[in-house]
Order: sequence, then C-alpha cells, then structure tokens
Amino acid sequence: MRYTITSSHLNFFRKEGQITFEDLYSSIEIVSLKALLDQARTVTKTGRDLHRDHPTLLSDLHTSRLGQLAAGLFEKKRLRISFTQYGAVSEGVIPIEQITSMTETCGGCIIDLQTGVTTFYSAQFPIDFGAIQDPYLLVVFATDKARYRLLESDPYTHQLKRMGYGFGDQITEETHPLIVK
Repeated sequence: MRYTITSSHLNFFRKEGQITFEDLYSSIEIVSLKALLDQARTVTKTGRDLHRDHPTLLSDLHTSRLGQLAAGLFEKKRLRISFTQYGAVSEGVIPIEQITSMTETCGGCIIDLQTGVTTFYSAQFPIDFGAIQDPYLLVVFATDKARYRLLESDPYTHQLKRMGYGFGDQITEETHPLIVK
C-alpha cells in the first residue's frame, strides 16, 4: 500500500514542525517490530543503529511506509537513514539536529512500540525525550548529500570515525543506506 502526504498534512507539518499518524501499523506489525528490536538489542546493548547488523530489520525499514511519508513531509526525493535508536536518546528537550553528527538532517520519526502511533518531527522541532514512554524507535533521516560533522551534543559523534569517516566526508550507501531512492 502506498502512503501519500496530502497538502493538509504538509501544511500542518510546515506550520507545527511535527505530525502524528495513528494507524500506520497494525498491532501485529508493532509486536513483530518490537520482538525484532528486542532480539537485535541483545547483541548491541546501546540500541543505536540496530538495523546495521540485522538485515531483517533493515529490510523492514526499507519496505516500510516510513520512507514514503518522510520523503513527502521533508519534501526530498532521496533520503538515507542517519541513525536509528531503540529506546532512550536523551533525558531533556532537544531537536534532532542536535543529536546527529550528519549535515543535511531532515528530521525523524518516533514509533511508539506499544500503540504504533508514529510522530514525524522536523530537524529543528524540540522533542521532550523525557516525556516519551519506552519502548520506542527513533529513525532519523538525512539527504543523500549528508556529510560527517563534529557535534559535541551527539553522544555518538565519534561512531562514524570508527567506521572510517573523517569530518567533512560524504556519507555512503554502505554504512547509511538510502531508504528512499
């Protein structure tokens, strides 16, 4: 099924910096996604970028409606996954652009893994992470032109360096796949 952003969705998102969709996932899909994330987290304790080492999760993200909706809301034809985070990101109120070491960050979405409610946020929208109930999945999107930058407020700012990137390097498909091509 194809998901399309209407002009009223887009206008609301532009004005408010966020928009919520309540029926993107069935309860069965949410249970399945949470089980997959729980299984992946047993290997990667931080919950960061679980999709990187779990092809099933990456495949689910590629075939999901998230990319279609993100492309429409962020008005971009090509988007890559900047990072995913299963569980706690921060305790405070912080916009996505201050927790990712990539330029060209468009925004992200949080999937509530109890209800399936999915909220998309612009990169500048201040999110109160302390008020979000676990379990949740944060998916952050950047354009295909994203580059690595030093960002001290990103607790994982040096993770890209461990992957062989230097500051200013363009992010590649091998480490951060395009979710919308």
